[in-house]
Amino acid sequence: MALIKTIDTQKLSNWLKEGKKITILDIRPIAERNEWYIPNSIHINIYESLKSGNVQALDDVQIDNQIPVVTLCAGGNLSKFATEILASKGFDAYSLEGGMKAWNYAYDTAVLEFENFKIIQIRRVAKGCLSYIIGSGNKAIVIDASLDPSIYDTIAKTEGWKIDFVTDTHIHADYVSRTKDLANYSGAKHLMNSNASVSYSFTPLEDNELLKIGKIEIKVIHTPGHTWESTSYSIDNKVLLTGDTLFTDGIGRPDLKADEEEAIRKSTALYNSLQLINTFPDETLILPAHISQSIVIGQPIVAEKLKKLKKSIPALTFSVDNFVKSILSKLPVSPLNYLTIAEINKSGDIGDFIVADLEAGANRCAIK
Repeated sequence: MALIKTIDTQKLSNWLKEGKKITILDIRPIAERNEWYIPNSIHINIYESLKSGNVQALDDVQIDNQIPVVTLCAGGNLSKFATEILASKGFDAYSLEGGMKAWNYAYDTAVLEFENFKIIQIRRVAKGCLSYIIGSGNKAIVIDASLDPSIYDTIAKTEGWKIDFVTDTHIHADYVSRTKDLANYSGAKHLMNSNASVSYSFTPLEDNELLKIGKIEIKVIHTPGHTWESTSYSIDNKVLLTGDTLFTDGIGRPDLKADEEEAIRKSTALYNSLQLINTFPDETLILPAHISQSIVIGQPIVAEKLKKLKKSIPALTFSVDNFVKSILSKLPVSPLNYLTIAEINKSGDIGDFIVADLEAGANRCAIK
């Protein structure tokens, strides 16, 4: 059989960013495909056939043999067999190293520039996790770090910024926060809402407190509901980073880590927080901590004006009773791995867990 070639996530990301013509062939079981996938990839239902060692599994696949093809599985093993078969047929074929678990850490960036500050949105494209570096003058703050600390440090240094502060909008349940690690890596001050119930030390933030970053001030706004410590960050009433309280396609779910009684109380708190957000100017740009879909590399920044969200998200116009009733009727089952991830983020200790396994799968923090 032909030599097996592989490609890492960085090179594949670069190809996609450059607009290189490639075919991404997803050979995972359909249930895994439905959970999360690379946008514009092609799925073929041959997992079991390949697993059984069938070298004819790809005989009927209709793809252009003049275009490089990257095969994708969960962990990067079975895709090597698919790549070997395609290479023997004359394709310029590659297996994605680490599979979808590795693609979980692929990222790109998008930028917003204002007169006195710049916002860089760092997007984990598979899960739709969004973190931010906000820089002004030669200072910066990082919010909701979800990738290796060196990534944020490198971006900041490229911009000429020193990271003074790091924080999370809340205790995340869908990914292991890297904010504590980033604080240690960069020497930045680790901030958290004073209501945060964690086992490590941090500098507490109070509601309406102002953070000085270069030429701007960032206002701290306590917006409980998704979690009790959930916090939003406002910059000059132009931009509002809402964490998991308000997304561009839904609102945060209030039931994670909560029994039914607490879910009702959190739903009421979430309603009040959204009503507070509704008082911001209509032109306020909402920047969330997640998006429900996988991100296409190079797509515009994930953001939306508040006035549009008021029209597209009905829950923002409900009465409190209808809001709570509607939210509780739509709650899906809480993913079991979320409980484990939340406990890791509370303790600040990963222990013996394999993070890539815990974080695998789509984001489940929103209600549409």
